[in-house]
Amino acid sequence: MTSAIITDPAAAGISTERLQQVVADLAALGRKLPGSEKADEACRYIGAQLASFGVAHEFLELDAFISWPENASLAIGGEILPANGSAFTASTPSEGLTGLVTRSQESGELKGAFLVIDGLPRYDACINAQRAGALGVIAISHGPQRHYVQASPLWGAPTGPADLALLPTIPAVQVSRDAAERLERAIVERTPVTMASEIRTEWRPAKQPVAEIEGREPGYILLGAHYCTWGDGATDNTAGVALLIELARLLKQQPKPRYGVKFAFWTGHEQGGYAGSSWYADRFRDSLYRDAIAYLNVDIVGSRGGTTKALRNTTAELADYVRQVLDATIGKQAQEEEDFVDRSVKRLDPYIDPRRSARNSDQSFSGIGLATAQVSAFLPAASPEHLHGSGLAWWWHTDQDTIEHMDAAVLAVDTLIYRNLVAGLIDAPALPFKPETMAEDVLAGLRAYREAAPGLDEIAHLTGLAERLATGLQGWKPSGADDLLLLRLGRHLNPVLYHARSAFEFDLGRASRILPGLAPALTLNRLEPDAARMARVLLRQRANRIAHGLGCAIELVESTTAKVR
Repeated sequence: MTSAIITDPAAAGISTERLQQVVADLAALGRKLPGSEKADEACRYIGAQLASFGVAHEFLELDAFISWPENASLAIGGEILPANGSAFTASTPSEGLTGLVTRSQESGELKGAFLVIDGLPRYDACINAQRAGALGVIAISHGPQRHYVQASPLWGAPTGPADLALLPTIPAVQVSRDAAERLERAIVERTPVTMASEIRTEWRPAKQPVAEIEGREPGYILLGAHYCTWGDGATDNTAGVALLIELARLLKQQPKPRYGVKFAFWTGHEQGGYAGSSWYADRFRDSLYRDAIAYLNVDIVGSRGGTTKALRNTTAELADYVRQVLDATIGKQAQEEEDFVDRSVKRLDPYIDPRRSARNSDQSFSGIGLATAQVSAFLPAASPEHLHGSGLAWWWHTDQDTIEHMDAAVLAVDTLIYRNLVAGLIDAPALPFKPETMAEDVLAGLRAYREAAPGLDEIAHLTGLAERLATGLQGWKPSGADDLLLLRLGRHLNPVLYHARSAFEFDLGRASRILPGLAPALTLNRLEPDAARMARVLLRQRANRIAHGLGCAIELVESTTAKVR
């Protein structure tokens, strides 16, 4: 696979017909829950495809903590409204739960009633309602569709009773927008409603196909796409699976590249809170730490109308390269579309590029220090088919994510983008990383914390270290023979840039923020004295961890610079 940019899928050997067939075959299996027979059938299909190209592969087995809704409904005055339960919430008794409904989040009005919200029944809404004494949560979709989501703060499997205790203990469902008027009337008229929701949450044996194209030298790119789905999952994420299979086929036809490529087909994406990728990160940490160059995630590709290509989940050192490849492949997108992507991929940081790696989409490798990138197929800004407040299509996570919502021509372009990204990494004479951008991100992140807690000595100390690192990185560019130095720099910086806790654990929640270990500084001035004292202890420990990462990076850069001199 040559590193030259190719701008036509057919010229790259990409088969639109093959992509269409793979998506159609896998989507026809329906719901592919981790550990189910349909998931096993999908594994066998993926394996057969890889075998037909002569690609070495195997099936990894793991125990995954999985949750999914079996059935749900909402009854109002004898009328039964269809509903979707939220994974990792509680089941109701078999006869259901009955109570009044309210939109008020005041604990006095919410106690013993159901909270009605707009959107998705995610963790924060569920846990806040639970703390206020609510019976459960009823979410109203922004359209006629109902979405499947999960409400766990855990990333991957629980590690003990304390983790399990974090899961919501109340039920939650979503109904379509058609039910909104009926619910609003029930609020005004104080009509009781009965919620029924059956949620299965259990450990299940699951499988993950993995494949490999070996390189001439140690080092590899990891590509991942989840194959588990809520329904048919044509665009989320059967199309991503087809993309990986097609890339494996193309790579197998090429001479052995400098660096290898590993393909992973994740299980337990939403149903397990990224169970498969987090397990893989733990199980193969030594190999990933030593030899992995980057992780490219493939999710939300091939969507009908998905002509806006959204660069997202990209770490600082890889961002310029991915942008260059994307622009060279499809041409520069209109600024309106780029601005739309920026708004859609929401972050909490005021001074950080919103496309930086976030806590979603199987981003399980920042704690190890891997550079990451992802390009998704968003609907354009003017499309009437958006999921509310998102670049995603309304059929995301619904029973309507069927084959007619996948466009093989769009998927071929998405495959070409990833083909070009991979080609420029595996045969590059020197890795196209821009390490100085990492120091810029540290400084930008510290700026927000310094503004929130201007008198905090730890922030000032870290700022001095980051400035020293930024100075050292000016003009620091290892040659291709020293690619390992670039990887080592990422191993020092990415874990503190993207993880609050240790590099060997996964943080809780899905909020995305650079240098998240310092987040307590944002509310320090609003805490009671004793709470502020405890927060300062935590901040000191977290700042020490960040300082250690910065110090190791500084030592690496300054020592190699001194040798060159």
